[in-house]
Amino acid sequence: MKKHIDALTCLSILATAVYRESCEAYRLSGKRYSGTYTIDPDLSGPLTPFSVYCKMTEDKAWTVVSHNRMDQTKVKGSSVDWPYVGDVRYDNASWEEVTALAHISEHCEQWIEYSCYKSRLLNTPGGKSFAYWVGRHDDSHVYWGGSFPGIQKCGCAINQTCADSKFHCNCDADYSQWYSDRGLLNFRDHLPVRRIVVSDTNRTASEAQFALGPLRCHGDRSTWNTVAFTKPTYMEFPSFQPHTSADISFYFKTTSDSGVFLENSNEQNHNFIRVELNCPTDLVFIFMVGDSLMNVSLQSPRPLNDDQWHWVQVEINVKGARLRVDQQPWAIRHFPGQTYITLKFTQPLLVGAARNKLKAYLGCLRGLRMNGMTLDLEGKVNESEGIRLKCTGQCPKAALPCRNGGRCIEGYASYTCDCNNTAYDGYYCHKGIGAHFEAGSWLQYSIGRESISEEAMWANWQDSHNFSLGYNQTSEEIEFSFSTSNTPAVLLYISFFIRDYIAIILKKDGGLDLRYRLGLSTHKLQVSPRNVADGSPHFVSITRRNYTVRIQVDYMEPTWETISREQDVRPSPPKDLFIGRVTEIGEIDDEIQRHNSPGLEGCISGVRYNIYTPLKEYFRPNETASRITMQGYVTESNCGAFPSVLAPVPPQADPWYTGPEFKYIHDDLPSPPAMTLAILLFLVLMFGVLYILYLFLYRYKGSYYTHEPKHVDSPSSAQPFTKLLHKNTLPQLQGEVRSG
Repeated sequence: MKKHIDALTCLSILATAVYRESCEAYRLSGKRYSGTYTIDPDLSGPLTPFSVYCKMTEDKAWTVVSHNRMDQTKVKGSSVDWPYVGDVRYDNASWEEVTALAHISEHCEQWIEYSCYKSRLLNTPGGKSFAYWVGRHDDSHVYWGGSFPGIQKCGCAINQTCADSKFHCNCDADYSQWYSDRGLLNFRDHLPVRRIVVSDTNRTASEAQFALGPLRCHGDRSTWNTVAFTKPTYMEFPSFQPHTSADISFYFKTTSDSGVFLENSNEQNHNFIRVELNCPTDLVFIFMVGDSLMNVSLQSPRPLNDDQWHWVQVEINVKGARLRVDQQPWAIRHFPGQTYITLKFTQPLLVGAARNKLKAYLGCLRGLRMNGMTLDLEGKVNESEGIRLKCTGQCPKAALPCRNGGRCIEGYASYTCDCNNTAYDGYYCHKGIGAHFEAGSWLQYSIGRESISEEAMWANWQDSHNFSLGYNQTSEEIEFSFSTSNTPAVLLYISFFIRDYIAIILKKDGGLDLRYRLGLSTHKLQVSPRNVADGSPHFVSITRRNYTVRIQVDYMEPTWETISREQDVRPSPPKDLFIGRVTEIGEIDDEIQRHNSPGLEGCISGVRYNIYTPLKEYFRPNETASRITMQGYVTESNCGAFPSVLAPVPPQADPWYTGPEFKYIHDDLPSPPAMTLAILLFLVLMFGVLYILYLFLYRYKGSYYTHEPKHVDSPSSAQPFTKLLHKNTLPQLQGEVRSG
């Protein structure tokens, strides 16, 4: 009952983080195409999100951050006393933000190049360097691209290709002709490059040029020193001895309603501290001052068990105690003047639960620091006790945990797929929701109830993730699959206020066109020149980012088209979405009217326009079902479904594979010992079968029986016949002998 009451008192509206922490996180969430994304490396931490370019590959996602030194910078007249200092300013990100990106990444690299005309670089071997670069911690580095930390060399010294073997850099030969030293800097802890300093260009005819490539990182180290508690248990550490003040911080991520993060006490419990999640929105710091038990409680405006990382800070000293989560205001409790406080504990520090495993915490914990010291959480991993390394859970173990952009939600011992923002349902967001349209049938989905003022449009157009007004002006995402043998038809039509529209048209010859009307002009793009009205299912994916449109049909390579920059790519807000046929009131483009009859006769499924999924909302009614108008005969069907545009997944690694025993397979291939044993058993079985066949087929070899009676008086009288049979007449008589 108490738990129920606590849950009611802490009831709030669920809110989730808008941005992912890395390009890799976007890739795992289903974003498979390269482009500009907004990332937040410290999630709920103090840094603001920023835009990067994500280069998606089959097995990893590269995060690329450009800057102002990517083009050649010419340097002349610099000296040791008056060096040239080239500061690097990264696009869309502060130094702290781009440093945080490098810190959480598994690998980072930057290409660096120095071109010289009678201008020395590192002054090798043995001299004081004339040029250097400054990295993450404001340290100067005198190794160049292709080389390693701790040595004053360029890449040519590593592969022994320097222009003069007496020097460790091409430029250090000091020739009156152009040379260059270039290569990758890939020691992650020194990156990103903050500035480049050049000082040997003040002699006659001396000149240098340098260029720096973008910061490129992949992987995500945000799980560093991270553990997941999957069972009621705790870790034990030596007693915390802060004396008169304590400073504690950590990150947590959970879906549980409550749990104790840490607790420390002495035998008499006169000194005591505990930090716990009391309910989804209530974070509490409990402590003893003298003989009084006190606490600082923080009420979060949104639940903290939203499966997102949250940062907790706790402080206590003689003046008071305070508690903070993420960037919310501090919750503070002041102490009276001359309060005496001593924090001396004799019991072990418990992390993950209170004594006797009370109020156990289930979830992830990382970066636990107590008075500046980081606790080695990973060193306490014990899978049998329910303490697992990292916070990877089950999501990354499966090759593709959730299909069609479904969001994988960790359960710390399992996972589920959130299909809310997809046009699919099912446990893995793998079941397409489609409909069969008879000729003349159509569906209308009302997106906007009323026109939005021009002031509201311009106030919100910069936020590409803002759907609160029902539209996204700088981009669209359209996906669906269909199958039909009848033409022509308007498969999908999105109308906007003030005459703008988007239409996907199936032409009479079976080709597919995309038409944009933005502002005063209409832009026509070819989606598919081949006949797709062949009765087979076809998948269509269209994405627009400002002036660039990406189009993909089935498994074909995507094509990229550019809208004229003379057009305004910020359309008015969308009003209605039509499937099958357009019944818009008012003026309709002649090209749309020409293809509007008789309408779609066939199947269409998985329809998604940005966050809108009309077929799913029609067949899986919710509070938006009242926005839908249907005309004609439309029935639910998956005949227009088409598999995702992804490489096939082997059954052993496919998390939604159902074999003869209907068993979900989450783990990887069998371990080498298990596989070896299976092979040996198979070979033994095959050998046995072959041996039996050998005995059966060749049991007569060397022994042939005539069934003739031997002579009574001479037992050996049959021997000549037997020898003759074997030597001379075996091929001819074999059939007769066996039949006799």
